[in-house]
Amino acid sequence: MNSAAPPPPDRQASREAFERMDAARWGQADLAAALLALMPERLKGAVFDGAAPELAGLLQDRLIGYLPGNARLHRMPVSITDDRMMGGLDLAATLATGRPVAETGLLVRAHKGVLIVPMAERLPGRAAAQLARVIDTGECETERDGLSLRAGARFVTLAFADPDEPGELLPSGLGDRLAFGLSLHGVSPARIREETLTPELVAAARIRLPDVQVPDELVEALIESALRLGIRSMRAPAFCLAAARGIAALAGRETMSDADAALACELVFASRAQIRLEAAPPPAPEPPEASDEGNDERQRPQPEPDDLTELMVDAVRVRVSLDRDARARRIRVRTRQEVPTGKSGDMVDSRRHGSRIGARAGDPRRDGRLDLLATLRTAAPWQRIREAPAGGAIISVRASDFRVKRFRHRSEAVVIFVVDASGSSAMNRLAEAKGAIELLLSGCYARRESVALIAFRKEGADLLLPPTRSLTRVKRSLSRLPGGGGTPLAAGIAAAAQLAKIERRKRKAPHVVFLSDGQGNIALDGTPGRERAAEDARDMARRLRALEEPVLFFDISKRPSPQAELISTEMGAIYRPLPVADAARVSQSVRNLLLDQART
Repeated sequence: MNSAAPPPPDRQASREAFERMDAARWGQADLAAALLALMPERLKGAVFDGAAPELAGLLQDRLIGYLPGNARLHRMPVSITDDRMMGGLDLAATLATGRPVAETGLLVRAHKGVLIVPMAERLPGRAAAQLARVIDTGECETERDGLSLRAGARFVTLAFADPDEPGELLPSGLGDRLAFGLSLHGVSPARIREETLTPELVAAARIRLPDVQVPDELVEALIESALRLGIRSMRAPAFCLAAARGIAALAGRETMSDADAALACELVFASRAQIRLEAAPPPAPEPPEASDEGNDERQRPQPEPDDLTELMVDAVRVRVSLDRDARARRIRVRTRQEVPTGKSGDMVDSRRHGSRIGARAGDPRRDGRLDLLATLRTAAPWQRIREAPAGGAIISVRASDFRVKRFRHRSEAVVIFVVDASGSSAMNRLAEAKGAIELLLSGCYARRESVALIAFRKEGADLLLPPTRSLTRVKRSLSRLPGGGGTPLAAGIAAAAQLAKIERRKRKAPHVVFLSDGQGNIALDGTPGRERAAEDARDMARRLRALEEPVLFFDISKRPSPQAELISTEMGAIYRPLPVADAARVSQSVRNLLLDQART
């Protein structure tokens, strides 16, 4: 009788590796939740990158279970207005009572609770700055609409970033104020998980925490490792030290160990590391142990500060590498022959601009312009059954009666030219780009298109022409452009991805056009070296591909270059060799392959 055949060894090993990775990532996320419940005012919050909705809900439930008392969850939408977030005038209550009525803001209601920020990378800069200020001070203070409001606002913040967006793209200043930054790419929300941490264990650690001792050499190693990783914020070492003390308290130790510090570095430093992490040096041989049986644990040689620093940096290096691999597996691969589907010309809804298409229910303070006639028309049938309004008002209007105007307009396309301005052929490339830009702009107003120009040379990339539709401004700006120097291709791709993200957040449709031979020789940090520059260029190309914006790559080499074709494949671009400078061909190809294809 034949029994079922076991799975192939390679598949079994891959499954076991995935299960170990899944358990390790979830264990760190669960540990971060326990530490936040242990020290909410010291650690402030966490940023989770790539968490599925079910997994995010599970994390929220775990955190609520660890916190003392009856903490509540409060969700902060990215479209929140100032008065909804900070507090202001309650328009409906004011109309009903005939006197100013204050409305409590979301941040005040979240006091001693948990604030959930979904899609945190899309949070507007103003809202992110206000949230960061409240996280710093623990108070919400606002003066608006003739009201002066001030109240306590201390809460734990859980920010969830989009799965395809790295955590460092959060609004400036917000991620720095939250202790942990963890990637949950590839973690299954359906897997049954063992509860290694319990509310009782967290409660016991809360009592034990004040007695945990911190060796001086570990403090020095934490600061040194932060400097080695390019972290300049003083909040990060403070977060790391607090997290290490909390880990020791959860483990029942009275003194913080080097393993506690290394694990804290993974939780805090991995998302903040700013330098390229090279391969770890081989470990130094351990000193021989003393033969004297009378020596106890305290007499054994302890790691030197330099060894502790290497231990912490190595832990962060491994975590960054694993996060990068897990994120890369989620990126959809697009073939070179596939025409990307852009969003140029799509009809999109707007709150204030475009053609009027009716009205809808909404709050005029956050959802658009008030449609007075539609509001009165909605309130009129209910007047006989409503109580007479206070203050002698003729008609009773409630919040459910408000109607706002609806608009719709066609999205604007932004063509981002990224030009290789290095070497002897820089003048031809720049002339080619300038001619194509002027040809595209000749009819841009009717088509709602604008152009931008990024040139990369020497050690970096420069935005020479911000997105514009002014042909006069273009001719004046492009009259003198610099050229020559090295080829920082990775910096050019990174600048294009950043500008594309900014334009997409403005509800525009970016299209990226590269003119390069694909042979970079300057790394992302400005150091020379072809091998490292090529690796950086491939990494940045994958990040650009993750945005799923239409990309066209013109190979301007004398003969088709394998390096250029490889880079275009990594970024999911349409590859076209163009050995002869021809502005008309560039303009026509951009029109046919990108703009017109996106409209169909």
